[in-house]
Amino acid sequence: MHLDVVRRVRRNPISLTPLIDVVFILLLFFMLASHFDQWRALALDARGAEVGVAGADARVAMLLRLHADARLDLNGEPLAADQIAPRIAAALARTAELTVVIQSAPEVGLQTIISTIDRLVAAGVPEVRLQ
Repeated sequence: MHLDVVRRVRRNPISLTPLIDVVFILLLFFMLASHFDQWRALALDARGAEVGVAGADARVAMLLRLHADARLDLNGEPLAADQIAPRIAAALARTAELTVVIQSAPEVGLQTIISTIDRLVAAGVPEVRLQ
C-alpha cells in the first residue's frame, strides 16, 4: 500500500500594506481635487414675464443687452462695462424700484452673464431678470 502524504501548503497571509497605500492615494487625490471655497448662490427669478397693463406698483425696467462681440447697450444706448454702475446709480436716484432685464445673445459666455449680474447687484439693483 502506498500512502500519500498530505502536505499542508502554508499560505502567506494577505498583506494590508497595498490596500492602505491605495486608500491613502485616493484620500490624497480627493483632498487635492476638491476645494473648500464657499459657494455663492445667485438668486434668479424663474417666473415667466407677466403680460398685462402696468398697475400703480409697476417697477421701472431697463433693458441691458449683451452682444456676442462683447458690446453692451442699455435701453439701446451703447456703453462700456465700466459705465454700468454710474448709469444704474443715476437710475436708482430717480426711482428705487428698478428692474434690469438682461438679454444676451446665444454666443455670450456664462461667465460674462454672471459678471454682469454681479456688477448690477453691486450697483444696488433690487431686481435682475434674465430674458
